[in-house]
Amino acid sequence: MNREFLEQLGLEKDAVDKVMAEHGKAVNATKTELTEAKTTVETLQEQLNQRNADIEELRKQAGSIEELQGKLKELQNKYESETQELQGKLTQAKLDAAVELALTKNGARNNKAVRALLNAEELELSDDGVKGLDDQLNAVKEENPYLFGEAEEEKKPRFSKPGNPTISGNQEPQSLQDAIAQELNK
Repeated sequence: MNREFLEQLGLEKDAVDKVMAEHGKAVNATKTELTEAKTTVETLQEQLNQRNADIEELRKQAGSIEELQGKLKELQNKYESETQELQGKLTQAKLDAAVELALTKNGARNNKAVRALLNAEELELSDDGVKGLDDQLNAVKEENPYLFGEAEEEKKPRFSKPGNPTISGNQEPQSLQDAIAQELNK
């Protein structure tokens, strides 16, 4: 969907802007879901490849049982630490996606700039969303309203009626004939 197509359909610029904004929100949500899914797939593929390689290595080294048990414990510890690390990465990816989505929903003009003003250490992902994000966003909105869409609405130009304003009391002549008549009456 693009702006030219909507304009060719005869929609007004304001309607096109609203349609494009809603379409952008839907695209961003889909992008975050896709990014999360790609991260999960890549992570799982890495784990699978590494574990297959480890199994092959164990088959080749089929030595004594004590060596195998030691190797097994070593691999279990390795897998547990990798699983925790990958879980942390996945949680961080979910947090990043949730923050990006919240910034888009709040009308941030530049997500990267607004994100730089947030304290990431105070943000925590929960089932209800991102804890602490709303408070921080409200503070950033108050301090930097130009980073959000509302600032544009507040700064719209105001136009007055065309022509010269009338001066109360001593009226200026509106035409040459009025000026001549005014001079003759003096």
